[in-house]
Amino acid sequence: MYCYGKKTRFTTKIKTEIVLSLLRGESMEAASRKYGVTIADLSFWRDQFVEHGADGFKRKPDDSRLKEAERMIGKLQMELELTKKKNELVAKLKRR
Repeated sequence: MYCYGKKTRFTTKIKTEIVLSLLRGESMEAASRKYGVTIADLSFWRDQFVEHGADGFKRKPDDSRLKEAERMIGKLQMELELTKKKNELVAKLKRR
């Protein structure tokens, strides 16, 4: 029996083991009690596993963090281009 806290994150390996036990015939109710996971979560995990295999359990990057990183990259690229142009102008003025 697993003893997990209320907000425990299960590893891909443990989720796979739990889902395989369901596919072998263990009831949702028994698995829910045994592992301390809601039936809704078990059903979701089972569906993910059937559709995507164990890869369905891997965490996806947070879209908001990804978008923020892309925005920052764009900003930095613009700053770099402006700095290059500024340096070219300064070099031209010094040659005069």
